[in-house]
Amino acid sequence: MDISYQETQDRLASRIRAHKLFGNFDISDWIADYIGRRSPGSILDLGCGDGNHIDLYLRCVGEEGTVAGVDRDQALIERVRSRHPAAKNLALHVTSMDEKLPFDDGVFDLCMVTFAIYNARDAEFTLRELHRVTAEGGEVVMIGPTPNNVAELYEFNEKVTGRKADERTLRRTARTVQEFLPLALGVFGRVQAEVLHSVLTFPEPAEFLRYFCSTLLYEEIAEREGYSLDDLKAYCPPAGKMTVSKEMVAVVAAKSA
Repeated sequence: MDISYQETQDRLASRIRAHKLFGNFDISDWIADYIGRRSPGSILDLGCGDGNHIDLYLRCVGEEGTVAGVDRDQALIERVRSRHPAAKNLALHVTSMDEKLPFDDGVFDLCMVTFAIYNARDAEFTLRELHRVTAEGGEVVMIGPTPNNVAELYEFNEKVTGRKADERTLRRTARTVQEFLPLALGVFGRVQAEVLHSVLTFPEPAEFLRYFCSTLLYEEIAEREGYSLDDLKAYCPPAGKMTVSKEMVAVVAAKSA
């Protein structure tokens, strides 16, 4: 089953906005704290999208360090480039995590894959490529959803469409825990996992719908079947707060020195 996904810039930006405005937990804070305890000199951001965390990585490595961003979407990479035109220590590449990474062996102290790893076609291939480009003593951090993530969106989608999330969507949600975690144990040997709890509290149904309409769940079911915004509104309360749980897991795999 091919579960790869071509992200769109506007919908990615909409989800990032929601997390910044309505979340009780910012994953950027967790990443900054994690990196601050390690001080890596070189960071790879695999599946970097439009560069939501590139600025953070550049600050962490300083002028003497290096950051590389990889995404298969040319438009997203160009957006990263436009945001950091003067960053001489930033290298950007348009390629897929399903292909051999364009780096020598052992060049990164830290490889970050934030809400992207579950799109890999072949989990073991991607993990072995990450292992190859990670320096001895370095780490790979994969952050993704748990199977409990956005349960409220699945319930809402089923109320509107009468359909449960399809197998492709559910597999993406579960892959970090059920597939990449056990495979990483075999590839790296030393692996830790931390569950990260977050809740999005939308102040009104309109913001909830804005978020729902930026998700892959909406794209693959409600949008494809022609449901309008008015159709969706009919299943929301007229006013009041709406919440969505965003349970995540951070899987940290260490390459033995």
